[in-house]
Amino acid sequence: MPIQCEKIKKELEDLKTLQKEFDLEHQEATKTGNLVKAKELKVELEQKRDALSEKLWPFENLPQKELKKQYENQKEMLEQVGMLEKLSTGEMGIKAIDNKEYAFPSYQEIVKRVKENKEILESKTEQGFNQLLIVPFGMKLSDLIEKYEQVLVKHYQEGKLLATKEKPSDPDKHLNFDEDEPITIREGYQNADIEERLRYFPKKFSKNHQGKTKQEILRKQSGFNVMLIEDLPIILRKGEGKEIKGRKQLEVGKDAGEYLEILNTNPIYQNETGMTPEEQITYAIKYLEQTNQVIDEVPGKDSTSCQLGTCSIDGHVMVSNWLSLVLQIPIHLFLTFPMLPTPIRALALP
Repeated sequence: MPIQCEKIKKELEDLKTLQKEFDLEHQEATKTGNLVKAKELKVELEQKRDALSEKLWPFENLPQKELKKQYENQKEMLEQVGMLEKLSTGEMGIKAIDNKEYAFPSYQEIVKRVKENKEILESKTEQGFNQLLIVPFGMKLSDLIEKYEQVLVKHYQEGKLLATKEKPSDPDKHLNFDEDEPITIREGYQNADIEERLRYFPKKFSKNHQGKTKQEILRKQSGFNVMLIEDLPIILRKGEGKEIKGRKQLEVGKDAGEYLEILNTNPIYQNETGMTPEEQITYAIKYLEQTNQVIDEVPGKDSTSCQLGTCSIDGHVMVSNWLSLVLQIPIHLFLTFPMLPTPIRALALP
């Protein structure tokens, strides 16, 4: 057996011995009321358990401490902006469009999903998918948009609504903003998820899209989507995509159908998915709260982003952009827009 394995085996045995010592001391402390020694052992036990867990963690490019930090920061952020509420169980979570309550996933659930997808994630974390995104997918889309509006207005009123920076050292550029109409939504998309005029995770953008309604998806999964994403707040132009561990980052220059075909057929992009509007909005709120910057709005580089994870009932892709913050059907957009959109890629954890 390799030396490293022997060391880990020894640490595991020491951990079991320490656990027994703690259990005995805790039993004694309940009788005497003296918790000093038990507390000391508890701290030592947790430290050694965390150290061993980190050694057994298989993802070098996503350390367990970093994953936990991202998890805790995101939960706190979602609570602060009002996307989570207290449920009848006392837990924090959401009330979804199917009238069911869904608790925010625990950190242990996240770790379990990550480990279950070890084979996929080992290569994908090396390729840059190392940002956790937990999305309240089951919420009404209109409620999510309203939360985004509130966050945008708050940042604007505080003087903290900035354009996307290409480099952290770039100067702040404050954005103009219409507080009376923060987000414009194309007619026909109000309550589109509730009234089943949206289809999620289509195979193609046509009437034969093979997508599912939000209600159908909720019957098979939790109300939260758990994802790892590339942290790309700026859509990549021609020549800006890097090749990382055999995977070339996607750039502008193709229409939505071509991007979807790439994700569906090219083995390099296997298990990746385009974002839904719910995921795009959650990422936009997360990035704004973290940096005071919107996504996809570099001065002089207007951007339009496809949400490849969603289409209309007729198979039209949804897009969003900052100029008017529109969520709409791009009827002729791909023929006339000078900067063809590319998706912000994501990796869903089943």
